[in-house]
Amino acid sequence: MASGITVTDEVVAAYDEVKQKHLYKYVTFRVSNCETKIIVENKVKESTWEEFQASFPADAAYWSVYDFDYKNKEGQDRNKLILVSWCPDTIKIKAKMMHSSSSDALKKKCPATPIQANDRDELNFDEVRDKILKTSQFTKCPRSKHQFSLFILTMNLC
Repeated sequence: MASGITVTDEVVAAYDEVKQKHLYKYVTFRVSNCETKIIVENKVKESTWEEFQASFPADAAYWSVYDFDYKNKEGQDRNKLILVSWCPDTIKIKAKMMHSSSSDALKKKCPATPIQANDRDELNFDEVRDKILKTSQFTKCPRSKHQFSLFILTMNLC
């Protein structure tokens, strides 16, 4: 369901400042007071995961793009861009519906691993990391291997 709320160019630029330029650890977005667009709420250069968790208010819905640092299963340092959709149970129904119906527009303009959270417990570092590990796993496709073998065989025949 689309809300008619637009994603501003400022939001897309802030997303790029996190994703490509690494100028910020995270950027937070919200619906504007006039309820017609998604705007940038704040930009944070340095933050721990705990500080990031604590930044979400109990009385308002937000989105945040966060540069998530973690170790993969082999113990190597990695990072992944996540899009946290923060919508606490304590806010009014209208605000929840507006937030929910506007999330797709933001996801299209600011692609990242989605994380839905209604309370701080859902922003547990280990659970977020596990979700990233599950979505980041390389899956082998037998058809691709077959096509590669066929390509090698064809090259040998020429």
